[in-house]
Amino acid sequence: MINIFFTSFTNPLEQSLFSAYLSVLSPELKEKNSRYVRWQNRHSHLFGKLLLMEALKTYGIEKDIWNYVECNSYHRPYLTLKEYDFNISHSGNYVTCAIGKNIRLGIDIEENKKVNFEHFQMVMTPSQWDIINNANYPLKEFYKYWTIKESVIKADGRGFTIPLDELEVKNNTVQCDDKSWFVQELEINSDYSAALATNQLSEFKIHEINF
Repeated sequence: MINIFFTSFTNPLEQSLFSAYLSVLSPELKEKNSRYVRWQNRHSHLFGKLLLMEALKTYGIEKDIWNYVECNSYHRPYLTLKEYDFNISHSGNYVTCAIGKNIRLGIDIEENKKVNFEHFQMVMTPSQWDIINNANYPLKEFYKYWTIKESVIKADGRGFTIPLDELEVKNNTVQCDDKSWFVQELEINSDYSAALATNQLSEFKIHEINF
């Protein structure tokens, strides 16, 4: 079972509450948070870490959490507790965090903002562009593929070093080099698209958290 936690926000927290939440982060994370200029980015960063804390609580892990979080050579965060994997994504006013045991996973959420498709010709296959352009809602179809692809490259761990235009989606599966990833669309908000990628079929449960 994969647990997916999400939160949303429209206004900044009161400064005292924001500071109280921030105090539970490691010194390195506090310093990183302070480098964000926009309050929205500071909140997204903070909420992502708070969701991770909530996620780890489901497995009884509540102490010295930040000692277990490291990054690989592609800057993908992971847990040194080998049997667990997590992934965080945020866009617009939403932040998500997925966690699982004995599984590899990636999650992505994207606000369905208008985009110029011509700027993204290199990220889709010709057949995917045909499907997008002939869809009743091309923008929604575009973000469906985009979130699926990004969830896969995050699960893989190599990020955008993987050519997105080589990722085909067939029967809810994406082949990436010698690995198969199972992908599932997530319903979190009608104005957003989200997807989960895992290296094995798994059920998931979605939890909303309010801060």
